[in-house]
Amino acid sequence: MTQELAQNNTALAMALLDIVPEILRRLRADVILDHEPSEASPIWKEVSELHATLGQLTLLRLLVEHRRCMMQELAEHLAVAPSTVTAMVKRLLAQGYVERSRDDVDWRTVWVSPTERGYQAVTVFDHACSASLEGRLQQLSDDEHNSLIAALPALRHLVEV
Repeated sequence: MTQELAQNNTALAMALLDIVPEILRRLRADVILDHEPSEASPIWKEVSELHATLGQLTLLRLLVEHRRCMMQELAEHLAVAPSTVTAMVKRLLAQGYVERSRDDVDWRTVWVSPTERGYQAVTVFDHACSASLEGRLQQLSDDEHNSLIAALPALRHLVEV
């Protein structure tokens, strides 16, 4: 019984590792960032006007969550090289999404923080992703929808343990 449970856990782990990133990829693909928006959907117009890549929006979301980070922290959170983060921050800085400041105690430390425009960009992008997911959820059967609702407490617990 224990071996069967372990095999089921392995299969479940592999299935979750496969499907969760795929869901996120599909949602982000729905939110196209570099196209001409249609007149019919103003949210897509707002998203396209962000002129930011998915990677930059991910970095910006990290900054919104943490309020401010050092460059090395951003690189670690994103699992990329510091030079990659530097390039991303430079572009976000030029677009007015972030600001840099020196630490009051150690002048060598540089903090990166989101600006009000950065907060707004994350809100717009999140709203577009939410609209995309809501559209996909409408395509599910009642049974599939109810199964997802029933799974939410277990998924939340999985994150917390």
